[in-house]
Amino acid sequence: MKIRYLLLIFFCLFLSAVQQSYATHIRAGEIIAERVSTTALTYKITVVGYTDTRSTVVLGPGDINFGDGRETRLNTESEFSTVENLGNQIEKTTFVIEHTYQGPGQYTIWFREFNRNANTLNMDNSVDTPFYVETMITIDPFIGINNSPVLTIPPVDNGGVNVRYIHNPGAYDPDGDSLAYFFDEITVRPKQGFQRFVNNYRSPGSGEFSFNREDGSGNPFIEIDPITGDLIWDAPGLAGQYNIAFQVQEWRRIGGEYRLIGYVIRDMQIIIENTNNQRPELILPPDLCVVAGTKIEEIIQGSDPDGDPIRIEIFGEPMEINTSPASYNPMAVFQSSPGIVDFEWQTVCGHVRERDYEVRVRITDQPRSGPALVDIRTWRIKVVGPPPVFNEVEQQQGRSASLEWDPYTCATSAESMQVWRRLNSDPYEPDSCETGIRAGYELVGTTDMGTFNFLDDNNGEGLAPGNTYCYRLVAAFPVPRLGESIVSEEICITVDVDVPLITNVSVEETDTETGEIFIRWTPPYDIDREQFPGPFTYELLRNTGFTGNQNRVSVISTSDTSFTDTGLNTENLVYNYKVILKENNTTIDSSSSASSVRLSPTIINEAIELNWEFNVPWNNTIQEFRHEVYRNRTDADALDEDTFELIAEVDVTTAGFNYFDDGSHNGVTLKRDTEYCYYVITKGAYNIDQLEYPLENKSQVVCARPDDDSLPCPPVLTFEGPDCAEFLQDKTCSFNSFEHNLSWEPDFSGSCDDELNNFRLYFTPDGEEGQFNLVGTYSPFELQATITNLPNYRGCYYITAVDRSGNESDPSNIVCVDNCPYYELPNAFTPNGDGINETFMAFDNPFAQCPRFVTGVEIFIVNRWGVEVFRYNSLNSSENDIFIRWDGRDKNGNDLPAGTYFYSGTVLFDVLDPSLQQQKLKGTIQVIR
Repeated sequence: MKIRYLLLIFFCLFLSAVQQSYATHIRAGEIIAERVSTTALTYKITVVGYTDTRSTVVLGPGDINFGDGRETRLNTESEFSTVENLGNQIEKTTFVIEHTYQGPGQYTIWFREFNRNANTLNMDNSVDTPFYVETMITIDPFIGINNSPVLTIPPVDNGGVNVRYIHNPGAYDPDGDSLAYFFDEITVRPKQGFQRFVNNYRSPGSGEFSFNREDGSGNPFIEIDPITGDLIWDAPGLAGQYNIAFQVQEWRRIGGEYRLIGYVIRDMQIIIENTNNQRPELILPPDLCVVAGTKIEEIIQGSDPDGDPIRIEIFGEPMEINTSPASYNPMAVFQSSPGIVDFEWQTVCGHVRERDYEVRVRITDQPRSGPALVDIRTWRIKVVGPPPVFNEVEQQQGRSASLEWDPYTCATSAESMQVWRRLNSDPYEPDSCETGIRAGYELVGTTDMGTFNFLDDNNGEGLAPGNTYCYRLVAAFPVPRLGESIVSEEICITVDVDVPLITNVSVEETDTETGEIFIRWTPPYDIDREQFPGPFTYELLRNTGFTGNQNRVSVISTSDTSFTDTGLNTENLVYNYKVILKENNTTIDSSSSASSVRLSPTIINEAIELNWEFNVPWNNTIQEFRHEVYRNRTDADALDEDTFELIAEVDVTTAGFNYFDDGSHNGVTLKRDTEYCYYVITKGAYNIDQLEYPLENKSQVVCARPDDDSLPCPPVLTFEGPDCAEFLQDKTCSFNSFEHNLSWEPDFSGSCDDELNNFRLYFTPDGEEGQFNLVGTYSPFELQATITNLPNYRGCYYITAVDRSGNESDPSNIVCVDNCPYYELPNAFTPNGDGINETFMAFDNPFAQCPRFVTGVEIFIVNRWGVEVFRYNSLNSSENDIFIRWDGRDKNGNDLPAGTYFYSGTVLFDVLDPSLQQQKLKGTIQVIR
């Protein structure tokens, strides 16, 4: 009986040992997805598992689901598996399997296998809990190729009780997407299956397992830095085995906004032991910024407080990239403390990008007993594009500036060259690692990298004579890596004064009927006197508004260079003037236009904010010339200018064209029921020596009361333009200069304020829920407007009314118009070499069949047996050519036989209506030879 009992115990222990050896092995893992073709949707799926070598069981078999309804089993005998011993009783097993997706989409790839390591403290029954990891990828032809992040640092490090634990996955993204790290133990924690968390998971950082930080203070924690990826547990309180999971997210900037396009989840085990060992220490070089082409040579140092040997390892994208990777020496060997490694990286143009490169440095000690401890730190390296180099700038006909520059050093990596302009010189030197342009410049042009010149004609208006225009270049790099170059040095040109210069458009009398404006101009100082000996006469033209030729009037023809224009409505209207230069009644040229100054008040918290606008060819933003604000005395006639006092001198280079009057200039608070009247004097200059500066110009007088809070009623807005398709009937396929015709009627019903100062028109291209921006200000007598030079037809408007005190009405009704999308493909073409109908392409004639408002086209073509012969995605082509232009050849460039072929695809449209934003393409093509 006793022998039978002992045999039974032995048999049970044997079964337990067999079960334990089978089940207790998986410590960590993740899934990496890599697109292996630019044409097919084939991905290489890599399942990485970290197993405990104390178990005789290796990784697998396990189930992998590709997220598209298909699932298979990864077998340990698969020819795709590799095994690598990492030391510290950990083995890295890698399975690789290829999978082809049938179409675009968002797919969650997951892998599950039995079982995890036994005796994990922060979950129930880990030995019988499946191990599970997942990765999400986005396949979208219109965002380009997408690969998942790659994790380069294995989770092999143990930790010590009361010692801060650190881990970093050393992640990088092969596409250059931005990475973020997410560790939320409610939504991201270890799972045992798809959408199934492990049983009774508890945070290692909770009071059950952690009691104090490493420095002895309270509030222990476990968290991940969302930017660097440093996972820190400060500090473990109990020896044992724990499990956590975190997410490495990839974000891509699409349409100016960042979009989550994928993630990788690492599920990992942390083993904590009792120890007296002290953590080794690293000394890293300072973070670097280098110009592409620089060779980086730095020393990384490390030491151990206990004098134990140390090993310094370097991870991260610079070590992994295919083109000119970084290296270090000695690699992954223990050396006596203190020790060093030499880091080298020859950077090239292809390394330029917006984000820093993150070099992860890990130091590990080798104690005589107990667990080895590690520290991981991040060293950042930014690689920027070299500055472009200007060659010359010359003035051309029409007062344009011809700019030329040298071929760009990194032209094969950059995408475009930006041309920036400002009035007058700002000869700043960019700070170290400063890329792009500083504030104060206007983007006036963009070229491709094969173009080395640009003609700045100021949108056909010509540059203003007498001004100095200064230019800089910035090279821009493509998505998703992005990045900009260091700005070029400045190059400047002063435009010849071969036409009159307007120097004054000053409101001398404010009235609705008897207003006056004083206009002064110069002779054409630099005109060719041999060609144009004179004498000269000048025709003064007046228009309504800040710009344009609305209500154009020829005011006077004179040989003088000044004139006072009378009988104007200066209280409500803005006027702009232009001087026509004539010789013997023959027009030679004209000046740039210049407008009067328009002052507007706004009531804000019982104070009055003043804002002034103008459109002039000289520079009104000069620090030494401060704009003056005048206000009348409250006991005097509002419009008697002798009673106005100077209350402020505004530095518009810092404050802008506004002033806030709350009485603080003299310490007297504004009275609620008192009307205050103002005007401003602007001050500016050209960049020539023949004139006396500053050029001073007055605004109209405007009045407001701090207690005037009665709002005007919203106007009623109407769209007067033609239907989009009707408008485009006779327009070419490349037409892109649209216009909207609008009209409105004020509403003076009820108790609405009827003392209107102006109307404000707002526009958004993004639908009723978009961000509306001010696009025009109109006088009370202007009840219509034409908005021109729009890049497309879609958009929404509303209009408001503003009273004399600056109170703005609620928005009017919103009026929206939409683009009229169109895309049509033929059903046959004849690639026979006769030069007619040689390619399969979208119609470009007649104009009614032109592609309209197409943002992208993807198409693939198969033969009658379903074999793919051609695939095209316009967004992946350098020109984004939406016409396709297939020449009847297969993917290897061979002529295909005549016959019927089948196509399917998608066309994306730029429209507000969501139901029209995407259209499926499907049909047949007859190849005729």
